[in-house]
Amino acid sequence: MRTFVVVLALALALAGCGGGSDPQASPKKSATTTTPTKKATVKPTPAVPTGKAAPEALSAFRCSADKKGVWNASGYLRNSAKNKVTYQVTVYVGVAAGGAEDARTAQVASVAAGGSVKFSIKDVPAPKAGGPCHVQVLARS
Repeated sequence: MRTFVVVLALALALAGCGGGSDPQASPKKSATTTTPTKKATVKPTPAVPTGKAAPEALSAFRCSADKKGVWNASGYLRNSAKNKVTYQVTVYVGVAAGGAEDARTAQVASVAAGGSVKFSIKDVPAPKAGGPCHVQVLARS
């Protein structure tokens, strides 16, 4: 299990942005003045989750904090397809504000056709105030 930043909202926001150039705009050259450029610090962006949404595969989902305030999630994934399927389950605790947030993701590999498997995700990042628990299930072949 690895912690990923949920970037779906960012990906959707970027998908709506159009690129292009202004045909009337042209770069201006400076005669003798040069300004040193700074290297931008680039934060690696995790890959956008891939796969087909599969909420119907999820059952008996539980997400709650234990006595120490640590959030854990569990449930079952049922594969109704004719072939093995790998599922990606992402759990986020907090108010969904539409931005990038910390979440916990688990890969549940090779669930047999017609099979069911239990999964658990421990130590889900959460704000001190807690919040509702959100889950995303993707089917990846």
